[in-house]
Amino acid sequence: MKTKLTIILALVASTMSAQMLTRDNVKLDTLCQSKFTAVYQYSINTSDADGKPVTDSIRLALQVGDGVWKTWTYERYLFQQQRDEEIGDDHYWFMHNEALMHIATTTVGYPEGKTISLELIPPLQYEVTEDTEAPTWNMVEGSDSVCGYLCQKANGKFRGRTWTVLYAEDIPTAAGPWKLQGLPGLITYAADDEGIHTFRLIGIYQETAPITYSAGSVVSKWSMEERRLITTVTPYEKATREQMQKQKKNVFGNRQYLTNPMFYMTGPKEILHLGQQRVDYQFVGGLYIPEKAHVYMPLENE
Repeated sequence: MKTKLTIILALVASTMSAQMLTRDNVKLDTLCQSKFTAVYQYSINTSDADGKPVTDSIRLALQVGDGVWKTWTYERYLFQQQRDEEIGDDHYWFMHNEALMHIATTTVGYPEGKTISLELIPPLQYEVTEDTEAPTWNMVEGSDSVCGYLCQKANGKFRGRTWTVLYAEDIPTAAGPWKLQGLPGLITYAADDEGIHTFRLIGIYQETAPITYSAGSVVSKWSMEERRLITTVTPYEKATREQMQKQKKNVFGNRQYLTNPMFYMTGPKEILHLGQQRVDYQFVGGLYIPEKAHVYMPLENE
């Protein structure tokens, strides 16, 4: 049994401040400093437009601080930390999976007692604030090992899905990926009973790094006239969780979305194509749009 976090990578953060600047000189609020970052492989079992089974997968970073934790794509986390060499040369590929899987950035504990989710329905980005809610967990006999940590088992219901999870008491936090939390140890594995969604811990970084928040969406667009990227910050559209759930179901759950993900957009579309090797990337309003989609499998059914 491990009693200390495995140090995969040690980072030294600069002195803590109320704000930090991105490489584009955009100010981000620093909520707190993380104690460690857990990296998960998140997968969704779904199907394509022809009904063929497919599994979409992406890495997520869970930054854990005192009473605040943030889940977002690992590549965006690396980009903010300016660790570009770890992303790789073709740094747009993760945007494709991020769009296919409808990944949101979720911050639990900010403000206190609240959870903020940043959701994307191109060409807009939405901010959803809700009361933090933990699943009702039931402890289950049995144990397993994840990343070398002895883990206990639990199951519970949350927003219309039943989850089976493993958690490591040797990692003292109530945090978990996405909105799954509330156990006496880090959630290292979570799967719903339909076998659709799976989160699996693949590594832990013991580090100190800022957990940040921006009051608006940061979008960088290429200016043909100036031949450079121009970064702008646009306030998020506000929505309730119920409004967001309904809107995502209406857009992503529409049959037209599978073959034409821009079916719902009206008026002129500002489309930017970036040819990278054998892939043609398509953007609207600075947000990636897949040419074809997969069947929408929401994390929340209620």
